[in-house]
This record gives sequence, structure tokens and C-alpha cells, in this order.
Amino acid sequence: MLTRRNLLTGLGLGVLVAGFDPVGRVWAAEGPFERVPHLDGELVFDDVSTDNGQYVVRKPLAVLRPKSVSDIEKMILFCRKHRIKVATRGRGHSTHGQGLVAGLLIDSRTLNRIHAIGPDYADIDAGATWLDLTRAAYQKQLTPPVLTGYIGLSIGGVLSMGGVSSTNREGLIVDRVRELEVVTGEGRAVRCSHKQNRRLFEAVLAGVGQFGVITRAIVDLVPALPMARSYILSYADQQTFFKDLRTLLARNEIGDIFGQWLGGVPHIFAAATFDPVNPPNDAELLRGISGTVFQAVDLDHLTYVERVDTQVEGLRQSISWNELVKPWFDVWLPSSTVERYVNEVVPALTPRDVGAGGWVLLFPVQRAKLTRPMMRVPDDDWVFLFDILTASERPGPNPAFAKEMLARNNHLFDKARSLGGVRYPIGSIDFSQRDWVAHYGEQWPEVQRAKRMYDPDHILTPGPGIL
Repeated sequence: MLTRRNLLTGLGLGVLVAGFDPVGRVWAAEGPFERVPHLDGELVFDDVSTDNGQYVVRKPLAVLRPKSVSDIEKMILFCRKHRIKVATRGRGHSTHGQGLVAGLLIDSRTLNRIHAIGPDYADIDAGATWLDLTRAAYQKQLTPPVLTGYIGLSIGGVLSMGGVSSTNREGLIVDRVRELEVVTGEGRAVRCSHKQNRRLFEAVLAGVGQFGVITRAIVDLVPALPMARSYILSYADQQTFFKDLRTLLARNEIGDIFGQWLGGVPHIFAAATFDPVNPPNDAELLRGISGTVFQAVDLDHLTYVERVDTQVEGLRQSISWNELVKPWFDVWLPSSTVERYVNEVVPALTPRDVGAGGWVLLFPVQRAKLTRPMMRVPDDDWVFLFDILTASERPGPNPAFAKEMLARNNHLFDKARSLGGVRYPIGSIDFSQRDWVAHYGEQWPEVQRAKRMYDPDHILTPGPGIL
């Protein structure tokens, strides 16, 4: 009997999988096995075993590169029959093995078609990226109303997690979804929306992949103004930084605001979109603000929304960013305690905590605009996502560094939780099922019901350890 290891050693990666041996519990290219269903795409041996964190290794038994939604239905049914775990990978941007699996990995990148761009919506496959959509939409002077900073992420991956933006009063990306196509853990493709199959719709959005594989989405688009004036304000102390941040949020005159620490120095990044015939009045927008205007620059729409992607691409070329170990820390904090937490945590960070390819960020979001029940955040008028996007000094494996930073993250989360903080599950924190029960709180019974209903054999996305 050919094992996976023998196949990869003797034949190399990319070998087509023909069947599954339920006795030896291995996929095989030849020999006695149960043949896999006929597929439009391909099922292969491949070594997709790490994510953006670059420290968790979990090798899949086989990788599905689907060419149709039917491929995903067939293989989930097959895996359900044989008790094989399944996970979906978009761009692999999680950092703690959330999307890795020692079973079947669905590589969604082969389902990447933009089906339609209407006057206020887009119909798009889940394997396409928000970068793909943004560029296509802008050809019709449209844009998604909410975008993450880095937009080279898959549609489905972001919708499974939440999608946090610096557009403070527009909700998260999951709040701007009209309809989904989902393949459940039962192996059925189902259309769902607020009016149709609502329970599935609400379970899957920010559902961390527990209830179905998102294959297609209809999302909001809004008119795109052609320019953005980007301001960077520098601060000598965090008290003044927070005072100005809250002032700008309360005024609601600039719709795009976030905080970032550069070399330990707090900065406010803000942007006002505009038409060149009616440019912003800087003095009016920044009246009474104490920060030093470090920079004010006008950027065209695509240059502005792709700015982080451009920066990351530069880091890929200059310091092998993809190969850096990145145990990221991400936590939601309530408005009532965010200053206390940040004032305790940020001054204690060292260059090793951040790294040359890392960032320390703070995203304010108006709580009332968050509508998806699986998206857990603190109960306050404003909530703040605090991120330490740690990166190692050099590329390549570094287990000691990963262990050190994971211990730091666990400690920082305990401190955040004592102040009303809630985990944003893209990052690197050790979580037991007891922790997940506390995380979902009053929503936990619905998590259990949805799992029984849509993934009764518990085969989907085991990485987070939720159920």
C-alpha cells in the first residue's frame, strides 16, 4: 500500500489522488481503495501545511482544487462518509493554524470568477480577492463600502472571520453582505440571505468556518470618489493621541481613521475621500487638533485602498515577509477600558515584540453598526481592535520565538479579558473549548444548534478547536 509519505518521496507533489483506503486511512494514487467521485477540478497530494503565522505545521492528506461548486459538494459528502476532516484555504492569512487540517484542504483560489457588478452590488466567487473586486468595481466608479487594510485576502476567508476596516461607521465587511452560497457540512449547496435560510446566513458570517464553505457572495458596492486626502498626525504622548482620536470620531467629518504606533510613537492616520472639484478644507477638518501634521497627501482611489498591499509586497521583496514567523495578537477592547489597556501594554513593547515587518494598530468601530451575531465584540458604544502584528527578525522556522510570543499573547489576552476584551479569532492565542464557550457567551447554544444542523458529523474547520 502506498502511503502519502512514500508517494511524495517517490513521485513528488502534485500527484493526482484516485481514491481513499478506509482501512489504512490514507489517500492513494493506486492500489485497493474506494475511488473518489468524478471531479471537474483535481484532487492532488500537495504540501500546503503552514499559514501566514509560519509556525504551525499541519499537513493535509490531499488538496482539492475545485472547478465547480459541485466538486466541493461531492468531496464533503465523501469526507463525511469516511470521517475525514475538511478545511478551506483562501490566501492562508490566519496565523495560528485556523485553516490548516490533517485531512482534506479545499484550495478556493480556483473558484475566482466575478459574475456580475451591478449598480450597487457585486456577485463574486469566494476564492477571488477583495483586491480583484476593488479593481473591477472601480472600472464602474464603485467600491466596497468596507475594506480591510490589506485587501489581497479571499472573499470567503474574510467573510468567515469578520473583516475589520478603518471606515469607522460602516460596520465590518460581514455587515455588508446580501446573499451567500454555502456548501454545508452535509454536502449541500444552499443559497442563504436575511430572508432565505437566515439561520445559516447568520451562522456562516464570521462563523470561523464551522458551519459551511462559502462559495459565492453578493456584497454591497457604493459610489467611489476618485481621490483620498491622507493625513498622518504624530503625538508626543498617548493621552493627547486618545483625546484627538475621540474628537475626530465624535465629529464624524472624516470617515476613515485608525491609530498606529511607529517606533513606539502614537500616530493617527485619517483619510477624507473627495472629488477634485471640491477638495477637503484641512483647517476645518483638523480644527483644534493637537497632533503634528506629519503628512497630508492626495492619492487616487486605487493607490489609497491598495497602499498596504503595496507595502507588504515591498516587504516580501526586501525581507522575505512571507517566510517571517508572525504570531499576531488581535483583541477587541471596549471604549471604557481601551486607554488603560493600551497605556499599560504599548510602552512595554520592545522591538522584538513588533519586528521590522510588523505593526501595532488600533481600529475604532461604532458598535451599533455591527449586526452579525457570530461576530463577538465588547458591549460599548465604540469598540477598538488592538493589533500587535509581530514579525520575526529573520525568515525561516524559529520555534523558540513563536513559543515566546504565543506566551506573551496569552498573557496579554488574559489582561484584555479582565478589562472586557474579546478575541478576534484571526490571531495567535491558545484557546480551549471552555474559552470558546466564554467567547460566545449567550450565543453559545446557537453555535451548538447550528453545528448540529449544518455540520452534524463535525468535519469542518477543526483548527480553531471550537467544537
